[in-house]
Amino acid sequence: MNNRPNYRTIWTFITIILIFAVPGCAGPNSSSTPSSVATAPPTPVVMETAISTIPPEPTATPTTAAAPTPKPTSQPDVLYQDDFSDPNSGWKIQEFDNYFIGYHEPSYYHVEVHNPNDKALVQVPGKKTFDDFTVETKVLTSVNNTAKSGDFRYGLFFRRSGNQYYAFAISPSTKKWYVLKSSPGALTVLKEGVDESIQGLTAEDSLRVDAKGSTFFFHINDKLIDFVNDTDYAKGETGFYVETIDSPRVHAHFDQITIRDVEAPQWTCSVLVSSANLRSGPSTAYLPVSILSQGDMFEALGRNLDGQWIQARVIGSDQQGWVYSYPKFVSCNVETADLPIVEQP
Repeated sequence: MNNRPNYRTIWTFITIILIFAVPGCAGPNSSSTPSSVATAPPTPVVMETAISTIPPEPTATPTTAAAPTPKPTSQPDVLYQDDFSDPNSGWKIQEFDNYFIGYHEPSYYHVEVHNPNDKALVQVPGKKTFDDFTVETKVLTSVNNTAKSGDFRYGLFFRRSGNQYYAFAISPSTKKWYVLKSSPGALTVLKEGVDESIQGLTAEDSLRVDAKGSTFFFHINDKLIDFVNDTDYAKGETGFYVETIDSPRVHAHFDQITIRDVEAPQWTCSVLVSSANLRSGPSTAYLPVSILSQGDMFEALGRNLDGQWIQARVIGSDQQGWVYSYPKFVSCNVETADLPIVEQP
């Protein structure tokens, strides 16, 4: 009699446990299942969003890659420009027995010539040709890769077609500059001189050539040093020039190159004699205001009525006066008779 109530009590207790246990298991399962189902869809949604944003990216990439092009836009006179920060900008990368050319960290283009009495010319990519233009570069010697003995010169060539070209080069060792003319049979020096502003082997020099018609103006470190007239080559390629005179090895680093619309003095003269008076008026009756030395250059502003005197402005200063126009005294890139007449008060 006493065992039966206990039996019922046990079963009643078990039943109560089962009643509460079933909702308890069902609660987590039912809530976790919807939860996992609900969180699963966002993954494909995010993936689809990412995939849908991929097509616009190529549009953005050219915009980023085209960042260097604003230079010509902001400088409409620029015809070509490279600072060699991008090794894919198109310049040749080659190594031969006698020379080695290519990009060099951090942002140089190097030209190395391995043999004495040899040279390398590297033109602007794309076979571009120019007639009238101004070209500028900055160049220095890589001293550790250059032989300690022997002389060499480097700079710019222009109006090149095959073996026909002009070149403007400096020797950082001797501080000499050269204007060269190459023809199929020879390399001749049209003009040469010494310029103390050339930095030497351990510093960078700035070189510039203005080619305007048959007249070429040459600058070293922002100073006009001379000009040459030659009518033979009217247009052609432009680029870097490196020549070993007797050095067994020279390694040059070109820092940049810019080619733009020509910017040159219209009429220029240079002094041929050891000294020439710059007078306050067009005759010997006027006192000298300065004395010019051989090689000094001035811009020709005009002439007096009989053409015996040129009104001059000294290049590199604001000083003006009159110079006797006798051909053995001065050399000009214009005939005196073609200068405008300047009326005297």
